[in-house]
Amino acid sequence: MTAGDNEKFEQFAAILTTELLDRTRKSLELLTPEEQPAAKLPFALTPSFQEIYAELVRVGIFPVLLSRRPVRAIVGDVDWPRDGRDYLLTVLDDRSNAVFTAWDYAWDALWDERKVGADSGSSAPAKKKGFFASLFGRKPDKQERRTSEQGAEGDVMAGLYTMLNEQAERRGYLPLFHDDIKVLKGLVRVKPARIFQAWKEINQYHHQEFYLSGQDQAKPGVTSDCLQKWHYNLPDRIGEFLVLKAAVDMEFVNKPFLGKYIRQSARTQEEAEKGMPYLATYWKSMKQSAAAQG
Repeated sequence: MTAGDNEKFEQFAAILTTELLDRTRKSLELLTPEEQPAAKLPFALTPSFQEIYAELVRVGIFPVLLSRRPVRAIVGDVDWPRDGRDYLLTVLDDRSNAVFTAWDYAWDALWDERKVGADSGSSAPAKKKGFFASLFGRKPDKQERRTSEQGAEGDVMAGLYTMLNEQAERRGYLPLFHDDIKVLKGLVRVKPARIFQAWKEINQYHHQEFYLSGQDQAKPGVTSDCLQKWHYNLPDRIGEFLVLKAAVDMEFVNKPFLGKYIRQSARTQEEAEKGMPYLATYWKSMKQSAAAQG
């Protein structure tokens, strides 16, 4: 690269980093409940997770994303200081764009410990070890050190999924499920304005159904219908988190409401626990910890 090419790439990288960090941060903030929860919250719906997530993106995702050739090709002949953000938004509107593909690749490499050990080459374990140590301030225990001396895979077995759950347990939140990689990857694909629109609409129906009377009152069930609409029209887990936010922040989305919602959204309890595990877990916990909402 020439000096001019390097400068242009740095401008592109700065705009891309800012845009994706802002997008994911705002989405997490919009999904995070404001009121006191009736039971343990999922770790992903807490301010402390927002901080960890942003650092993960800065340190663990962007270096990989920016190293991918299709992403670097986006730089092109764009005047990035003047037109960069507008141009980037048109690129991101294509849901199969190179940025999202590279984003997924980077998350999968951090999340799937076995894949990292098998596919990433001899230098990857040391890099992962240093990355996790700096992020979580965690030193490997004796067993991990012994395992790492026996082969590359041992260095990464205490990977991102494991270490995030250590943080969740330490702070008193529900641990992540292994397929919550869908959450971490899906955030970049949903615009915060869409979550804002969804929450505004849910609030409106909740108010009309439960706080108004007479001709102004909405028919029973519109809040549940609206929740279901957004639950299944947002990416994996994002919609479920929005319903859980409603269960915390909305007075009448209480234990009986949530139980009925879960029954209407799944044919069996097993299907509910598999398809919306956080909602099912939260609802079960409300029986003991939120008697006032029963």
